[in-house]
Amino acid sequence: MKKANVLIVDDSRSALFAVKALLSPSGIQTVTASNALQGQEALRKEQFDLVITDVDMPNLSGLEFCQWIKSNPETSHIPVIVLSSLDTDVDIENGFRVGADAYVPKRLANKELIPRIESVMNTCTFVRDKTILVVEDSKTIQMVTKQGLEDAGFKVALADDGQHALDIIDDVAPDVLLTDLNMPRVDGNKLCRRLFNIEKYKFLPIVVMSSLGDKPMMRRLIRDGVTAFIIKPFNVDMLVVTMEKLLSDHFQRMLEERERLVLEQKLTVGSIASLINALEARDKYTSGHSESVTRLSMVIGRELGFSDTEINRLQIAASLHDLGKIGVRDNVLLKPGKLTTDEFEHIQTHTVVVQDILKPLHNMEDVLVAASSHHERWDGTGYPNGLKGEDIPLFGRIIAVADVFDALTSDRPYRDGMPVEKALQIISEGIGSHFCPTVGTAFFKYMKTLKNGNLT
Repeated sequence: MKKANVLIVDDSRSALFAVKALLSPSGIQTVTASNALQGQEALRKEQFDLVITDVDMPNLSGLEFCQWIKSNPETSHIPVIVLSSLDTDVDIENGFRVGADAYVPKRLANKELIPRIESVMNTCTFVRDKTILVVEDSKTIQMVTKQGLEDAGFKVALADDGQHALDIIDDVAPDVLLTDLNMPRVDGNKLCRRLFNIEKYKFLPIVVMSSLGDKPMMRRLIRDGVTAFIIKPFNVDMLVVTMEKLLSDHFQRMLEERERLVLEQKLTVGSIASLINALEARDKYTSGHSESVTRLSMVIGRELGFSDTEINRLQIAASLHDLGKIGVRDNVLLKPGKLTTDEFEHIQTHTVVVQDILKPLHNMEDVLVAASSHHERWDGTGYPNGLKGEDIPLFGRIIAVADVFDALTSDRPYRDGMPVEKALQIISEGIGSHFCPTVGTAFFKYMKTLKNGNLT
């Protein structure tokens, strides 16, 4: 959570002190006010990211204070958390009715306040400055809608009808589409249906402005994917609330999806690690090989400027690069001498087997292709597909260097591991034929930072 500037309003000095002490370890800056009138004065003088207010206060209650904040154009964008000992269902409902973004009972403050602040701040940061494409043929409604949404912090683009919207939507890249139904050329119904059939707009939130007479079409569009409806004539404040709620819900779904994907990835990596351990248990000489290759691949990726997401994907690919060897016969995998032609062809199949084993995993296609391409060569003489140059996935080119370096410097049944300098010489001589020049440069740049070439 970013360091926020928070206004705390409560007529109890002990409550102000307690909330301030609770927020301080999180790096949150706080200003306190002992009643709502002082809170109003503080908001006139200073910019705040969040307001936390009690309810039961003299002169002006916390609910009236919240209502004032939300009805004032200069402060309406500031999220408000009600923190009160009044915590019945009716009390909480009253808080949300006046525009509160969250309601936390004081008895639960130690446990719930910080997480609720993080949630509200993340949501408001996400919602603010989002772009809404308004598709409406009435200039009057265009201007009124545009003004109301911009006052609430949204960016607004305008289109005169559905065709105009289709012409500009790629440039605008809206976060929400707000469209009328009855328009010339392409009407709202046709616009929605065209967008439903365009892959990148399939999940674009769409809000339709319509009259009560359009109920049958509204039902069809809801069934097909329209997110919400606004009945004309509508209140601009209601429209703003609808947009904020829509984007907040969308943001929450994104967070939940991200958490699901992170958990899924952890489970996947854990399963892969178990399979790798089972593989390497067959051969004491390759124990730890995948871990070493993964570690070196990741540092090469960082030298190449990979993002955290790319590093994570590379980590998975490198971890499972030899997983296909689980399908290689022991008399071939563990053979101490030179392999026959048939045996070599058999061991080459491990690059394809890894894809077959992990094909059912969702969203792993790029990783599987990368893992199976670590024996391709820059000059096109590698396997399994004889890929050449940049046709070889970058992850595969990185793993190739890391794999060969670890193999050369490790003991094998048929030879002892060679000195690091000799291995570096072999890799250097292979750049441009076996190895990608860009990856090779990154590898040697990293190796120069290590004393005696030892990985840390």
